[in-house]
Amino acid sequence: MNIPKMTTINDLPNEQVEDKKKFTRTCKRWNELIANFLYLSIDLSSEGCIRKFMDITFTRSYRQLDIYGVMLVRSDFNWTDSSRQLGSAHAKRVRYGTDPYVLLRKCLQVVRQYEGTVEYMNLTFGPVMDKSLLAFLPRSDGPSSLETLMIRFTSWHIMKSEDWIVDRMEFISEEGLKEISEMPKLTSLTFSDNRPKGDRTARRKFFDAIARKAKAITEISLSCGYYACFSDYRIIRSFSTQLQVLSCTVWPIFVKDFLQLAFPEVKTLSLNFTPCTTTPDPGRFFENAKSLVRLTVTNIDDDEFFRQGVYRSAATVEWLTITGTQEIPMDGLQGLIGLRELELCAYIESDVQNAVPCSPSLEKLAIDRCTSGFLFYCVLAESVPYITELYITEDEALNDECLRVICTTMPNLRGLKLNLQLFLEYPVTDVGLRYIGNLRQLEYLSLDCFDSAHLLMERSHLIGFDWAPLLWASEIHLNGFLMIDVSNILDFLLNPNLRSLSLERCGRSASMIETVRKIKQLMDVSRPLPRIAAIW
Repeated sequence: MNIPKMTTINDLPNEQVEDKKKFTRTCKRWNELIANFLYLSIDLSSEGCIRKFMDITFTRSYRQLDIYGVMLVRSDFNWTDSSRQLGSAHAKRVRYGTDPYVLLRKCLQVVRQYEGTVEYMNLTFGPVMDKSLLAFLPRSDGPSSLETLMIRFTSWHIMKSEDWIVDRMEFISEEGLKEISEMPKLTSLTFSDNRPKGDRTARRKFFDAIARKAKAITEISLSCGYYACFSDYRIIRSFSTQLQVLSCTVWPIFVKDFLQLAFPEVKTLSLNFTPCTTTPDPGRFFENAKSLVRLTVTNIDDDEFFRQGVYRSAATVEWLTITGTQEIPMDGLQGLIGLRELELCAYIESDVQNAVPCSPSLEKLAIDRCTSGFLFYCVLAESVPYITELYITEDEALNDECLRVICTTMPNLRGLKLNLQLFLEYPVTDVGLRYIGNLRQLEYLSLDCFDSAHLLMERSHLIGFDWAPLLWASEIHLNGFLMIDVSNILDFLLNPNLRSLSLERCGRSASMIETVRKIKQLMDVSRPLPRIAAIW
């Protein structure tokens, strides 16, 4: 039997040379596009993952690199029997695959392998990696291609400190390493630390190296919730005039110096004051932020910071998020003449917000904290006359009367999201949900009554589905309605505007697929069936 020879590109006749070249260029372009999306993610959070990692040889080219859990889990520090010989001055160290030094060198080898091509790098370390941090920066002969660098430190949550032989850990020193490469393309830096304490000196050296080698940074995100680092202020100061995105924790040791900086280009600013009760001259600070559009302020107990600073001087802000441990002052909010979205949050759900936001330009309001209830919502419509989206997620004072006031005084709402907390003494019931039918312009509706404490089954009878046929929203999302069945879903389909119905943790997971199948059989084929998604 003769098998015909397969034709390759080179076997084509000369008259098809142009086609050959075009095909070659197309293949080359596709290879480039695929290479840009190749993502190498290495998880070292378990002993099994570590064993696999030690046996793998990486040959592909990657532009994105993520290594999670370097020196994080207990198995990394299995020194085997050879560690017992460390007490002898003449004992020769024998290295094993589970030796933390071997694992550390392997991680560094991978970073070195891809430092010439990688554009995005995310490294998550265990709590003893401070002194080895500088070794992971690019050290190739030419300039680095790195554009985004994310460093995260995490703690051992379960293990006790005495379970670890930390003093025997052999950190990688800078001796013998090449000079840190220039990073002309690095524009984004993230440094997150959730440990109770860290090495401030190592952190300062790392930030100083970044300031020397990377001159194009426009985005910085620094989070450290347990100990203050003055080096954070120093690196922010180094790039203050060019930053466009900044998120950081402002500590009392440098709050005065920080508020004297000018950020003329910053568009997105997130400030976590931990803890601060007074802030010098906030007005001048926001006057200098002439490009600011999105502002997030957390944990500030100084009312004048808002009255004299944010409300009076941050004239360009369009999106504002405020999180605090006490009532947020609202007098003066109307000074933000371009404000479109406002989110009010609280650390503790019991913190009550009595002051009602007043803004003639506000279009979206998200309430993620408790309010004074009926009195709050009675005056809300007059205070924000042009609001079209209302999200209420953590208000324990929300009940049927509140919902009646909302749906009768805000007929122009196009988006409504409610978190229904059924364990309350006076929760929202199907009586209150019937008022949503008054919202004729509603486009998006989200109702969430999922309760992780498993109390929903005891009180699920409070919410029936008599309100379902009254809705006008074209997109509806339900979460936690365990008693829903085929007839209830058919009630939702009576809505002529319905285009999408999303059911998350609704009904019983085993029966939801069969429910959707039955609905398709019952629906008239002449009418397009809305998109129905069941998620459990």
